[in-house]
Amino acid sequence: MEQATITVACNILQNTAVIQEQRGVANGISVTLMSIFKAVAPAAGGILFSWAQKNITGLFLPGDHILFFMLNMVSVIGLSLTFKPFFSMTSVMK
Repeated sequence: MEQATITVACNILQNTAVIQEQRGVANGISVTLMSIFKAVAPAAGGILFSWAQKNITGLFLPGDHILFFMLNMVSVIGLSLTFKPFFSMTSVMK
């Protein structure tokens, strides 16, 4: 359910940021990048998690806390990109 909600929300944000003549190209690039990240993210998360388990006694975010910290940082960056200074609207929508 969450995956579908995120995908639909990203499509809505993307379609408001691109003029109608360029939506096909933007959607194609978006789906391509989403597929690449869906393929790479589990491996990267596994590598980060195994590294974190080896450094369980670290001073800064020990153990698996670093993995969840990184996930939260990606979420915060994604959220911040939806606000005014970063999110560009088409001239028709302004």
